[in-house]
Amino acid sequence: MTRIVLTSSSYSSRSLIASSQRAVNLYAELNPVDASAPMTFHGRPGLVLWSTVPGSGAVRMLYVSSNGVLFAVRGYGLYRYSAGAWVFVSSLTTNEGRVYAADNGIVAVFVDGTTSAPTVNLLTFAVGMMAGEGWYGADFVDFLGGFFIFNKPGTQQFYITSAYGVEIDALDFASSESQPDPIVRSYRDHSEVWFFGTRSTEVFTSVAATFPFDRIGGSVMEVGCAAPASVAKLDNSVVWLSADEHGDGMVMRAQGYNPVPISTRALEEEFRTYATISDAQAYSYQQGGHWFYVLTFPTASKTWAYDASTQLWAERAYRTQSNQTQRVRDNCHAYFDRKHLVGDWENGNIYTLDLDTYTDNGAEIVRVKSFQHMTSDNRRQFFKSLTLDMQAGVGNASDPDPQVSLRWSDDGGITWSAMLTTSIGKVGQYGYKPCFNRLGMGRDRVFEVSTSANAKIALQGAFLEAQVGTS
Repeated sequence: MTRIVLTSSSYSSRSLIASSQRAVNLYAELNPVDASAPMTFHGRPGLVLWSTVPGSGAVRMLYVSSNGVLFAVRGYGLYRYSAGAWVFVSSLTTNEGRVYAADNGIVAVFVDGTTSAPTVNLLTFAVGMMAGEGWYGADFVDFLGGFFIFNKPGTQQFYITSAYGVEIDALDFASSESQPDPIVRSYRDHSEVWFFGTRSTEVFTSVAATFPFDRIGGSVMEVGCAAPASVAKLDNSVVWLSADEHGDGMVMRAQGYNPVPISTRALEEEFRTYATISDAQAYSYQQGGHWFYVLTFPTASKTWAYDASTQLWAERAYRTQSNQTQRVRDNCHAYFDRKHLVGDWENGNIYTLDLDTYTDNGAEIVRVKSFQHMTSDNRRQFFKSLTLDMQAGVGNASDPDPQVSLRWSDDGGITWSAMLTTSIGKVGQYGYKPCFNRLGMGRDRVFEVSTSANAKIALQGAFLEAQVGTS
């Protein structure tokens, strides 16, 4: 038998003859050098219902303040979590779209792109509002060096509060002006604030001067941001979906002040087909030693995840009751009480991302992995059997006999065979190996494995028994 190892994730090229690989709801982990295979694909975390925020609409924001208070926005309502229940705090003037927050250890500020921005005292929970001369509203808020920092919507300007206060002097403003593009996102990273325009990016830091922020020399980047909500911090660097005067749709990761693409050409081709990318939104999290950047395109209803530890991308998807796949439920994220919490984009549910849960709040998770093209100098190959190298005996009370399916394509991934299905192994059948026989012939074969088992999934590859013909 020939061992087939898995060494790549999702990479479906514009031309499928180059590559038609997919990885859906899986992530790769590099094995030790003396392991039997170089890589194992595990199932992404499932969703466990943790709480439900009152009101109507989507969960628009989750935010943990510097003193450990969890806030959430659902629809118009701003809430805080206290003793296992949600307490109403204030109302916003919008009921959809992103909400951003920051705090100075004393007061938290919440902005939604309008001039109505609630402030909350973190000790007494007294509520106020940003107001006064020099207050223009903001799309985003950051805190650095004792000052809240706001963008003036639709302009190159940003402005600040007094030190550790919420008062604003109308003269305390500056501009990000290397190019005449407006600020579409600000983002604090370490001791810096990054100002993203539509075509450029500049980085400021705090200084001992009359105005306490100044541009860092050599920090101007001629790459802007295509989607303001796509900016996130990944493993101590900034990542975003880019745009500039030459085009858009590349995911960049900053190395110093040098944007380096981490998206593949195949993924950029996928993004090109979306009607819009400006609504893309992202969050990052670290779980099980992996740093993930999760990027969702709401209009296209697609989600992609980048794993910084392997530098591989994979699809993530939610399966509806009508067996359709769409973007994942995650609309926002916060790390609270040692749990990764995500808010639902349609309702008030908040879930935990749990590696030991194999459904999305009861909905099946369909996991898919395609193998590489199998060719032999354009000669016919006769495929006798394929035995999957995956963890067996994973049956449990919820799924006592989990199943796995196989299909294949002989035209490089354009059309596919019917599904064959077999067991992954019942409870305790640890030595069982799923095997498929009599798999026909082809010159360019692509196998694809899928499962919706409510069970632990760990796939390393397969063992193939095949014979090469003479023509």
